[in-house]
Amino acid sequence: MHTVLARTHTPKLPLVERENLSIKETNTTYRLCFGKRRQSAVYQVDGDIIKVGNKCDFLILASQDSVDGNVEMWKSIFVELKGKDVIHALAQLDATLDNKLFKHPSVNEVHARIVAKSFPANNANTEFEKAKRRFKTKHRNCTFKQVSSNQPDIIS
Repeated sequence: MHTVLARTHTPKLPLVERENLSIKETNTTYRLCFGKRRQSAVYQVDGDIIKVGNKCDFLILASQDSVDGNVEMWKSIFVELKGKDVIHALAQLDATLDNKLFKHPSVNEVHARIVAKSFPANNANTEFEKAKRRFKTKHRNCTFKQVSSNQPDIIS
């Protein structure tokens, strides 16, 4: 997957071995910990890979542990950084995950993250909770998580 994107897009953070990374936009910061060093790169989706329509801010590609040593496999982490409008963030992640550009046989693990300064109160009747349920039902192969700005997120 990285090879495909690298042909046409320059990563925001290049493919190197790292244990942690962080992405910041407008006072919202996503901090990712892999638990061990692994190859990873960060791509700007909004405005670079996708220029129109709903799309998330970033795509992080991280190498998977090889089972047989021959096949290069990746985990994709789609990240939307928000101040408050988390319902719109779900729509942006949804549209990005639906985009055929990000469907590749080398990706065997998909994650989606909304990073925000605040989230609505956890109440089963809120519009955000209903939108999250719809998102999780539609994207069953994707691990969704909401993360507070600067809170470390661990994806090993």
